[in-house]
Amino acid sequence: MSSPGGFLLLIPYTALGLLGIFQLKTSPPGLNAGFVLGFAAYAGSFLLWVRILKLLPVSVAFPTAAGVIMIGTQLVGLFLLGEQLTLGKGLGLALILGGIVLLRGNAMAG
Repeated sequence: MSSPGGFLLLIPYTALGLLGIFQLKTSPPGLNAGFVLGFAAYAGSFLLWVRILKLLPVSVAFPTAAGVIMIGTQLVGLFLLGEQLTLGKGLGLALILGGIVLLRGNAMAG
C-alpha cells in the first residue's frame, strides 16, 4: 500500500504548510493579502494530505508528515524569524529525523 509518490508529495505538502504558518505568523491582524495567502497555502496542503492518505498507510503518513513539519517549522523559525536552535531542539530534531528514516524504510520494505 506504500507508494514512493506518497513520500514525494510530502515535499509540496510541507512547503505549503510552512508557507501558511509563516504568512499567518507574520501578516498583520485582519483580512489581508498575507492572511489570504496563508489560508490558501493551508487549503492546498490539506488537498495534498488527502492524496497522501490514499497512497500511504496512516501509521506511516501521519508520523512522517508531523516530523517533517516539526523539522521545517524549526528551520523557518531559525532562518526567517530569528529564533534560536538550542542543543535540546537540535537533538530532538535529529531523533525525529531518525524516526522518519526508520518509518520510511519499514514502509517501503513491507
